[in-house]
Amino acid sequence: MGNKRRISLNKKILLIALSFMVISQIVYLYIDIRSFEKSYVEIIKSNLYVVGTSIKNNLDGILDKGIPINKLIGLEPYFNETLSDAPNLAFIAVYDEAGRCLYYSDRNGFIEGSTADKTDKDLIKSESGSRFVLNFPLQSAGGGIKGKLITGIDQKVISKQIRSVIMDTATVILISILATIDFLFFIVALTIEVPLKRVAEDISLANNLEQAGLQIKRTGIGFFDQELDRFDRYRYDFIVKWLRFKELFFSFGRTLQYQNIKNHYQPVKEIESIISRFSFQRKEHNGPAIIGLPVLIRPALFLFVFAEALSISFLPLYAEEIYRPLWGFGKEVIIGLPISAFMLFTALSFPVGGALSDTIGYRKSFAFGALITATGLFLTGTANDIIYLILYRCIVGAGFGIVFITAQNYIVSTTSMSNRAEGMAIFLSAFYGGTLCGSAIGGMVAERIGYRILFYSGAIIALAAVFFIYFFIFDQDRTGKNSEDGKLFKQFKSFLPFPRDIIKLLSNRNFAALTFLQSIPNKICLIGFVYYIAPLFLKSLDSSQSDTGRYIMGYSLMMILFSQAASKLTDRYLSAKPFVFWGGILSGLSLIPFFFFSNVWMIAIGILFLGLSHTISVSNQAKLASQLEAVKEIGVGPGLGIYRQMERIGNVIAPVLLGFLSSIFGYSKTLAFTGIFTIVLSLVFQIIYCEKTVASPCDLET
Repeated sequence: MGNKRRISLNKKILLIALSFMVISQIVYLYIDIRSFEKSYVEIIKSNLYVVGTSIKNNLDGILDKGIPINKLIGLEPYFNETLSDAPNLAFIAVYDEAGRCLYYSDRNGFIEGSTADKTDKDLIKSESGSRFVLNFPLQSAGGGIKGKLITGIDQKVISKQIRSVIMDTATVILISILATIDFLFFIVALTIEVPLKRVAEDISLANNLEQAGLQIKRTGIGFFDQELDRFDRYRYDFIVKWLRFKELFFSFGRTLQYQNIKNHYQPVKEIESIISRFSFQRKEHNGPAIIGLPVLIRPALFLFVFAEALSISFLPLYAEEIYRPLWGFGKEVIIGLPISAFMLFTALSFPVGGALSDTIGYRKSFAFGALITATGLFLTGTANDIIYLILYRCIVGAGFGIVFITAQNYIVSTTSMSNRAEGMAIFLSAFYGGTLCGSAIGGMVAERIGYRILFYSGAIIALAAVFFIYFFIFDQDRTGKNSEDGKLFKQFKSFLPFPRDIIKLLSNRNFAALTFLQSIPNKICLIGFVYYIAPLFLKSLDSSQSDTGRYIMGYSLMMILFSQAASKLTDRYLSAKPFVFWGGILSGLSLIPFFFFSNVWMIAIGILFLGLSHTISVSNQAKLASQLEAVKEIGVGPGLGIYRQMERIGNVIAPVLLGFLSSIFGYSKTLAFTGIFTIVLSLVFQIIYCEKTVASPCDLET
């Protein structure tokens, strides 16, 4: 009941905060759009007024020479050049004094005479009084009006800019919601849950008569602290009465001893020894109670992942800018190497992160990894050569892997089996929330200030995450552990898989099928498509950097919205194999349409469908691996560790593999072939993977 009340309180607080925030953002969006449209139109009109005045002066000069307005020649190249130089100009039209359209030019071409008057007369007349057109009288030197010049503002440009503002603001609203969720749950935990847990521990200790004098901390919650004050008054009254009883009893004992009544003194003396054990001295805590809640690491993890994810939407483009031929490989392969290097060193640093968090503590391990990542991000911003970019991304990956494992280990240490799933949901929410927000913000900001500043900003944000760790996370005392010689090395070795275990797992048909036919292909689809090809493909289709960031965040959005619901749904079924299989099929189907469509919307839809398919398959892959007998024989923890390392082979090879294929087939066909490949492997997985049933052929497997 208490847990339900707590969840209900969290939901109410979250609903109230988000309601106020979303409503205020929508109102601000409406006001901002109206203001932007008005000011933007005025700016364009002032610019086009200069253009229109220039055209008017040229035409007036021609008319001054006595040339009739209906006999002008050479206007087509002049108007076309003007339209080319003024992207906000929709059309140019010249009328005679009778109101007939003589010359009309827009981006579709130039027409004159009766055709111009018949084709666009009604359109231009309807716009003549509009705020989207400018009128200029054409006159000769004598002052006589010979006609008029009308220039029109391209409303498509204005609509495009308004759409961009709406999308940017909507993205900011979404990011605000996710950030609010992460930080609000943290604040609730810090200001309510942690103080209440500390009080509960103090009261539990105070219930023991030997600790009855222990001072109970206050929570900072007014009405609750008033109850604690009342509780302390009762304790004080009890202690006073107990001390009076103790004094009277000891006086009684001294009287018996003085009168030398030995028959009664011996049992009284035994009772005195029992009473003497209870102490009521006022006791203070030596330090803050170490309360571990998984939600406490949430904002730090969110900020850290956000810092690294700022570059997701443009890292291949950044690599393309500083590309140079290298080692005889094609351009597409080389610009994929920074991503592969990051993924490789992330995987290699997992054992280091595990060893560090177990020896020096979560705070120091997190800080160490964040410092390495911040250094790598700063250096990435300075890179002027592809070799240095690859090297610096290795540094970023090493730090990222340390922090990733440290955060997971902290959550494991602060949860039990009963709430482990809730703790991992917090981890995934912070991870995908940071990825979504980082990729979206990175795309919007990069379009305005460039790539390099974002790497420097990411370094600062990664360091800011360390402050959250040091202020709000407390480690258990590890003095004894640190004093042991070689402890770090021993812990590092303990996180490394044994070669015999790797061989045993890979020789198991089901483990090999799950790893090589499902997990690795799914990672190739994710990293190869979303992280590598999508930014390059969208750029080739003239998509803005802001839109690229928004499209890429679609994957994380699907994972946030549906992964937990999909996990709960699939947990109702004993076997995870069907969900793994259909998840692989859907992953392939999300890419095959690129055979027929090569546009921006296809990329956006493909990313969304890939994310949706991974909500079904990814969690069930780990579940299926944990159920394998071969994994259980070597231990579920070490077995899943080997599985996680093996699946990251797909992360490493994806950019290089798809880069090579792109250099041969192009982006569309490469994605389509990848989809076919994924579906074929899923079908093979369905045939090869054999679940144990009664009289199953799998029982014959050694």
